[in-house]
Amino acid sequence: MINIAKHDIKQLALDYGTPVYVYDKQKIIKNYELLYNSFKKYYDKIKIHYSVKANSNTNILKIFKELESGVDCSSPYEVLLAKYSGFEDEKIIYTGNYESYSDFSTLTDYNIKINLDDISSFRRMHNILTPEIISFRINPGIGKGGYEGITTGGTDAKFGVPYEKASYAYQLAKDNGFKRFGIQMMTGSNNLEPYYFAQSVEKLMMIAGSIFEKIDAKPEYIDIGGGFGIPYEDDEETLNIDLTAKLITEIFQEKCEKYGFGSPELIMEPGRFLVGNAGWLISKVTGVKHSYKHFVGLDSGMGTLLRPALYGAKHRAYVYGKDTPEWNVNLCGQICENSDIFSKNVFLPQIEEGDIVIMSDVGAYGYTMSSNYNNRPRPAEILLDENSVELIRRRENFDDLIRLY
Repeated sequence: MINIAKHDIKQLALDYGTPVYVYDKQKIIKNYELLYNSFKKYYDKIKIHYSVKANSNTNILKIFKELESGVDCSSPYEVLLAKYSGFEDEKIIYTGNYESYSDFSTLTDYNIKINLDDISSFRRMHNILTPEIISFRINPGIGKGGYEGITTGGTDAKFGVPYEKASYAYQLAKDNGFKRFGIQMMTGSNNLEPYYFAQSVEKLMMIAGSIFEKIDAKPEYIDIGGGFGIPYEDDEETLNIDLTAKLITEIFQEKCEKYGFGSPELIMEPGRFLVGNAGWLISKVTGVKHSYKHFVGLDSGMGTLLRPALYGAKHRAYVYGKDTPEWNVNLCGQICENSDIFSKNVFLPQIEEGDIVIMSDVGAYGYTMSSNYNNRPRPAEILLDENSVELIRRRENFDDLIRLY
């Protein structure tokens, strides 16, 4: 691998240093258009709200603003980032969990949609603000994710109102004067099976049918969350998004007709699907150690890319200008933790100090999960377009590390 979006990787490393996150703007746009057009073909009232937590760089957010996407925010400061990036209130959904009074206080200046994580969340919110429309996140009792750590539905998940208590939550809201409603669900991240999404949406629609019949109301929007996955390994198949859209919208429309919902908005909150495969991490080899195993050390680490250490996520690695796998190595970083290993027993070409290593599919949950652990500064981020390279976040330095002291 020597190019990203027709730009030479070695030259990017020379110009911007390593480690550096690299994003392909045109890839992001194509991902969005693929998802939007796939669903729009089967149901007209489609709304995509990009999940800010996946990659919150404001230059990335502005791409979605240009595409007329909405955003889904998981914290008050993500709402502020969305406003800073130019999003109107009607384009913003807030989906938090265990929200504090302070969290809700930050939202009082904005007329946005709010998906509440619990009945107790409603009570805290209602003391501070009264949005025009109220929605609860439902835990349907099932969940599935690419890893256990990103499964967000089911009996072990910390998220959402248990579906057995959902009717009470909505009745409570109605008793407190709310007349406009939505409903939301998110059961897990990075799923690659179209029929799983169909199963989850069918369960949500059945729950919604029971809820809104009991309170004699109709939902204005049904938010099915995100979870659309991307392959991280060679033997994984790409999600068939057209089939996924077809299955979801068929069930959605069938249940809307059955329960008398009319034509509510169908909202989704993708993050990884839109930016994951549009990002790369360029690092430099700082050391090669032939110990009990072969270790290849990079100038990045778990503070740069946390996912492998956090829940065993895998990212494919490439060596600039070298193609023939010869060494079985552990690819690791500079952090003083034995969990700071990107890949174990991976076959790579023979590597020397100074070689450039590229890890793919880091556009989602890469920089946003980075830290200054071991007081390592966070890397730069650059955005590639067809004929341009833009520095969208400079590399941190020592002054940044001590700026709050």
